[in-house]
Amino acid sequence: MPQKFEAFLFDLDGTLVDSNGIVEQVTVAWCQQNGVSYSEIKDSNHGSRSVDTVAVVAPHLDAKKAAEEIEAGEREGLADLREIEGSRDFLSQLPQGRWGIATSSYLLTAKAKLSAASIPMPKVLVAADRVLKGKPHPEAYLKASMELGYRPEHCLVFEDSETGAQSALNAGCSVLVVGNSPVTDHPRIVGRGRDFSEFQLLVDEDGRLEIVVDSTLV
Repeated sequence: MPQKFEAFLFDLDGTLVDSNGIVEQVTVAWCQQNGVSYSEIKDSNHGSRSVDTVAVVAPHLDAKKAAEEIEAGEREGLADLREIEGSRDFLSQLPQGRWGIATSSYLLTAKAKLSAASIPMPKVLVAADRVLKGKPHPEAYLKASMELGYRPEHCLVFEDSETGAQSALNAGCSVLVVGNSPVTDHPRIVGRGRDFSEFQLLVDEDGRLEIVVDSTLV
C-alpha cells in the first residue's frame, strides 16, 4: 500500500546541497591545525554537529570554539557549492508550508549554503544551534515537525547519513535515503535513491504527498 505524508523534512548537507567535499576539506585543515586525527573524526562526523564530534574525539579542546572555527571555514568555501541534482526543482513543486529543513549545520552556515546553491529558504529551518542535542537524537526532527504543524509520524524525512536517518527514525518519522551511504535497513525506511532526479512528487485529491522513486510508488 503506497504511503501518504502530510509534510516532507530534509537534511541539508549531502541531501539538498553537495557540500560533503567542502566539509571534509575544512575538517582536514582544522585537524592539522589542532593536532587531531582526521581518521578518528571522519567516522563520527557525517551527519553530526561539529560541536558534538569535537567533544567526542578531542575532549581537551573547547568544542564550542572549535565548532565556530569549522563553521566559519565552511562559509568561506561555498563559492562552488551546488545543489544535489534535482533538489531545487523538487522543492519548487512542494506546496508552500509543507516542508522544512533540520540540519547539523549552524543557522548562519545553513543559510549561507542555501543561498550559495540557490535553494529557497523554507518556512521552518531547525539548525544545530537551535537544539540542545544533535543528531542522532530526535530533537531536530521533532522540533521541525512541530513547527510545521504536523505529527512526526505523518512526515517523510530525506536523509543521506546513518546519523541523520537514526535521528528521523527516533523521532517517529519515515525516511527516504538520498545517495549511496550504507544506511541500516529499517521498516520505516521507505525507499532509496541516488538523487532527486529519481524522485517524482505526487499530491492526492486531499493534498497529501506521495513519492515515486525510480518509477516505484513507495
